[in-house]
Amino acid sequence: MPGVIAPRTVAMARDLLAGPGGAAGVADHGFAFPLLLRSPGYHTGRNFILVQDASDLGEAATGLPGDDLLVIAYLDARGDDGNARKYRVMMIGGQIYPLHLAISRNWKVHYFTSDMAEKPDHRAEESRFLTDMPAVLGDKAMAALQRISEVIGLDYAGVDFALAPNGDLLLFEANATMVIAVPDSHERWAYRRAAIRRIIDAVVSMIMQKSTAPPRIRR
Repeated sequence: MPGVIAPRTVAMARDLLAGPGGAAGVADHGFAFPLLLRSPGYHTGRNFILVQDASDLGEAATGLPGDDLLVIAYLDARGDDGNARKYRVMMIGGQIYPLHLAISRNWKVHYFTSDMAEKPDHRAEESRFLTDMPAVLGDKAMAALQRISEVIGLDYAGVDFALAPNGDLLLFEANATMVIAVPDSHERWAYRRAAIRRIIDAVVSMIMQKSTAPPRIRR
């Protein structure tokens, strides 16, 4: 898909990865180091690790559960400041809404483990994204998000991604299971509430429209 970089992902036997032929096996599949290993079926970053070089592969694979592991190409989401960024947008009824931007020193970025609470400058950057998403992402990434929305074709979905230096979209995941988490009542999160309210209102409106639409007749 033009403007979208999705990481190469291959399922491989954990025993192979943990053994002496592991590095050669991932090379045969076109991977280079660093790369990511992930146990299928886990979320919120559990059993999901970065492997820096071939000498670390065996120990890393041994420490993960499951008969098979996902080998995933590492997409570098760091900016010039060395921080990794992960944007999340929601796609509701064909419209795209900004939900959050998480910024972290860690490659594995989740909002709840990021540096947002402690960094006013990070929150200011997120506020710009929530206020004017097209200006922050650029035309190339906005067009890529629109194409992803059209290909997915769901009434409710979310996309986690970063930006490459040339404006390409680095795709982390796109699915129908993204959570819209409401922040706590602390004043530092006041700038996020309008964006979240817009998304929740859009979800409610979409559900109401679907509930009153005439049923489709299957032939």
